[in-house]
Amino acid sequence: MLAVIVDSHIVPGYNYEIERDVLSKEGIELRTETCRTPGEIIERCQDADALLSIYAPTPKSVIDSLPNCKVYVRYGIGYDNIDVDAATAKGIPVCNIPDYCLPEVASHTIALLLNYERKINFMNNAVKQRVWNSSLGFPSRRLSEVTLGLIGFGKIAQHVYEYAKGFGMKIIIFDPYLPDSVLEGKTAGKVTLDELYQQADYISVHVPLSAESRHLLNYDAFSRMKDSAVIINTSRGSLVDEAALIRALKEKKIRGACLDVLEHEPVLPDNELLDMDEVIITPHSAFNSVQARLSLRTRVAQTAAAVLKGEKPYNIVNKKALGL
Repeated sequence: MLAVIVDSHIVPGYNYEIERDVLSKEGIELRTETCRTPGEIIERCQDADALLSIYAPTPKSVIDSLPNCKVYVRYGIGYDNIDVDAATAKGIPVCNIPDYCLPEVASHTIALLLNYERKINFMNNAVKQRVWNSSLGFPSRRLSEVTLGLIGFGKIAQHVYEYAKGFGMKIIIFDPYLPDSVLEGKTAGKVTLDELYQQADYISVHVPLSAESRHLLNYDAFSRMKDSAVIINTSRGSLVDEAALIRALKEKKIRGACLDVLEHEPVLPDNELLDMDEVIITPHSAFNSVQARLSLRTRVAQTAAAVLKGEKPYNIVNKKALGL
C-alpha cells in the first residue's frame, strides 16, 4: 500500500522519517509530491491508497479521480480544504488530528491577550525608538477586571478558560451546541451572542470554519460590540471578515485585533492590517511547539495506517455519515 504526502508546502530535503517509520512498520510505503493544483494531485496520485495533506486543495474533482484512495488525513484540526461530502459519497474516511496542539493554541490566545492588555509590543517598539516613558503602558487594567468572551467552547476554548481563570478574568461563553453539563463546576457564564458582544472586553472565536460560520465576525457584529473590544482569532482566518474589520477599526467601532490567522495566507503585502498599530498579527503559529509537531506527524501516519488496516479511529470526521 502507498501513502502520499501531497502539498504545495513540501520543502525539498525535509525529513519525513517520523511518518516513514510509522508507516513502514505497517508495510505502507511513503512518497511525497509537491502539488499546487487539483490537477497535479490527480496526475501524480493515481496509485495512492492514502492522501496526507496540510493545505492542498482537494475538491470533488480530485476525490472522484483517485481510484485507489481509501483515506484522507489532514495535518491539523481544520479540514475546510477538502470536500467532505464528496469523500463521503465515495466511502472515503476524512480524518483530522483534533487535539495535538490544545495547550499551544490556548496559551497563544492568552499570550496575545496579555500582550495587548499590557501593551508589550507598543512599549517595546517605543523603547527601541529611544523613548523611555513608564506611562506608555497606561491605561491598563488588572486582569481581574477583564471580561473574556469565548465564542465556541470546544477543547481549545476549554483550555483557554482554564488559563484565563488562573489570571482571575471573568469569562462568558456563547455556544448554542454546548450541553449545560459541560459548564458544571465552572465559573464561566453562558450568554447569548448579543450579551457577549455587549459585555466582553476581549472576544476570542473558537469554532470550525464552515459555510455557516464564514465571516461570523462581520461589520454588523463589530457594530454590536463595545468600542473598547478586542478581537482574538487563533482558529481560521475566514471566520473574520477582514474588510469589515478594517472598516470597524478605522471607524473605532472596536479597539483592536489579535490575529494568528488571516483570510489569505501568507499575508498579502497590501493588507491594511499590517499598517495598523492597534492590530497584532502572528504567522499562523499558535500550534507551534516541538511536542505538538512531533505528535502531529506521528498521529497523521498512525491514523492513515489504522484506516488502511480496517480500523475506525476516533478522529474520522465523517464517521457518522459513513455509518461507521
